[in-house]
Amino acid sequence: MPETEGNTESIKDLVLIRLREYSDFPAMSNTIMIINRFTTSGDASISEFANIVLRDYALTSKVLKIVNSVNYAQFGEVSTISRAITLLGIENIKNLAITLMFFDHFRENSVTVDHIDSILRSLFSGILARKIAAIVNVANMEEAYICSLFHNFGKVLVAFALPEKIVEIKRLSHEQGISEYDAAVSLLGGSYEEMGMAIARGWNFPEKIVRSMHKLDGIEIGADDSEIDKLNGIASFANEVADILSSGSEKKEMEVNIENLVTKFKSRFGMLYGSMEEIINSSFDTLKEFSGLFNVGLFDAVPFNRKFMTWAEKAEKGVATSEETWTEGFNTDLIKTIDFIFESGKMNSPDSIFAKGIQDVNNAILGDFSLNDIMRIVLETIYRGMQLSKEGRTLFLIKDTKLPVMSIRFGFGSGIEELKKWFNIRLGGSNDIFNVAIARQTDFVIEDTEPPDIRKLLPEWFKSRVFERIFIVLLPIIINTKPIGMFYVEGDREGFRKISGSHLNYLKILRDQTVMAVKHKHWD
Repeated sequence: MPETEGNTESIKDLVLIRLREYSDFPAMSNTIMIINRFTTSGDASISEFANIVLRDYALTSKVLKIVNSVNYAQFGEVSTISRAITLLGIENIKNLAITLMFFDHFRENSVTVDHIDSILRSLFSGILARKIAAIVNVANMEEAYICSLFHNFGKVLVAFALPEKIVEIKRLSHEQGISEYDAAVSLLGGSYEEMGMAIARGWNFPEKIVRSMHKLDGIEIGADDSEIDKLNGIASFANEVADILSSGSEKKEMEVNIENLVTKFKSRFGMLYGSMEEIINSSFDTLKEFSGLFNVGLFDAVPFNRKFMTWAEKAEKGVATSEETWTEGFNTDLIKTIDFIFESGKMNSPDSIFAKGIQDVNNAILGDFSLNDIMRIVLETIYRGMQLSKEGRTLFLIKDTKLPVMSIRFGFGSGIEELKKWFNIRLGGSNDIFNVAIARQTDFVIEDTEPPDIRKLLPEWFKSRVFERIFIVLLPIIINTKPIGMFYVEGDREGFRKISGSHLNYLKILRDQTVMAVKHKHWD
């Protein structure tokens, strides 16, 4: 008997309670809310956002993997989050980061095939939407991708947090011959759509994404007045295509249903007549690549993958193979190949990070990048290449044009905003380590700031606030004998043992690139 006393609010609360049972979820949801609050108001917000991504090593690696996938091939290799933001825009990287955080969390903690199935369908819908957006000239293809990806957010949440409800909904739909939508409303007291929109708004999701969770029908399909309407239309259309491909029908019936769907959305997507098969097949090829990046296996045990084979006319008849049985719920995070570990380690080694970052800086100097953009790329390369501990940080300080003071322009690492309030180098009139490095135009490496002979070289404003057991690296930027700025690196002194002379030499190369950039570019 259906649970008629339930309502959307109570089920939403139950979903949130279940989500909080996972130890990493509260921190993740807090990060998502912080990311969603960022705006494209200027360089400060870009740096702050990049810093949030960089503090999560796994997230940084995954964002760069996606940005370097086939879908973004036109940009060439991108090895820094800062350059990715400049090329794709902060909104697109924000959305990508949120997607990776959510879907990674769901995938790592998922225990049911139904949930993996819902993730794959969402990924496919997003990919399909991106390709359609390119054809119908929607301004931002990445927004089309993200909006379609989150169109069924409510169902993904319920499938993850309340898998038993999904089983009941399917059973009710089958027994009473009603749609899954009606069965969900009956059992949950509201639709998946209402559930997803309510939770997304609670997490400060952009209104474009929230509105695109609405399933268009009837007269709404004709409305095409705003960019949000267009994104909503693509998200609804792409997800309905995924529904048809998940139906288990014969291919001929699927083709008829998709043609009917194009007719239904004729006012928006009439130009897609006759080309849907090619678009769908291309989207599935991209899904294969993305499933590897997201670590979601395309196993035969996953219904969407198995049913898609009917469309591709590659389905094998008969009972499930033994492979289908044992791959169900298979966690590829726990078992990796030797080649995978070797290649992953090589890609994320300090030498590789520095080498690729230096190339990124070269590309930025030659391209249409501002000095601020270049400084962020340099600073990020130093931060990631030095592989500092969680409390480590890298700073770029710039000299005031009127006062004898250097203050923080950009920084990556812990407590940067607080640091900006007091970390100011007063130039002249002192023999502290900062002024000596500038006067001598020399790089300084201090492996330990605790010995008395070192501490007497540190200015009082620095000693009174900075943790003693650290190492620091100073790289002054001098042009024509005039001090322009300085790179400052700080980390736990125990971590200095893993830093080689070649890593420090990379810092000199990056500083020299900075000098070249300052000579050829202008500050914003």
